[in-house]
Amino acid sequence: MPLFNGGFSMNYFKRSFWNFSMISIPKGMLLFIATLFLVMGGTGYSLGNFSVLEHNKVVDQNGFIHLFGEIRNISNETQKTITAHADFYNKEGRIIGNGSGIASLRSLNIGKISPFEIVFLDKNHNNQFFNYTLNFTSEAGVDRPDDLIVTELKSRPDIFGYYYVSGRISNIGNDTATNVLAIASFFDNNDKMIGLSSAITEPSNMTLHSTSSFTIVMDDKLHSSKIRNYSLIADSDQYASR
Repeated sequence: MPLFNGGFSMNYFKRSFWNFSMISIPKGMLLFIATLFLVMGGTGYSLGNFSVLEHNKVVDQNGFIHLFGEIRNISNETQKTITAHADFYNKEGRIIGNGSGIASLRSLNIGKISPFEIVFLDKNHNNQFFNYTLNFTSEAGVDRPDDLIVTELKSRPDIFGYYYVSGRISNIGNDTATNVLAIASFFDNNDKMIGLSSAITEPSNMTLHSTSSFTIVMDDKLHSSKIRNYSLIADSDQYASR
């Protein structure tokens, strides 16, 4: 996944990955479930069809707890309808709530990465929050060509505390790309993920060799000032980005 630092220069995260456990349980229409008990701040876990590259807890400006993370598809086929689930526990190991969130990419080719976000909505139990389990469900999908290309990109904070990422995406595929989405993951000085935001392009449907523009807003002003770099991916019903 390309990483941008205030402009259209591409770098890549270099993370160390190590296998902790692997679980793969088929269910129904090739449904896969993998669960692992995670202590906040750990990385590099492999669970079933996915490797968790990044996960981080953030409390937003309204007091809600967010779990941001990234997963890589390490299975031998494309995965679609990927959902991240979490159970939240206190120090005594008692469950205090749960939540779920859809992975940002509609389907994930072999070896590709998608961010995800889960929100803990019970602020009354925030002070009891200690750790959590993650559980990912998905179905087998069809490989999508990497025919969306980011051709322009820029970012800026504004005087009101918001952070903007804008640019243009081109479709080099042979068919129209529908419902094109630009997705930005935001990172702090320690390469910890502190935000996730997306925007539909204008126009949202792109014919062959056409280009659309987008503007993504990071509106959590409590953390927007901590942004030091970000990654950008594009997604559509037919194609993913390179």
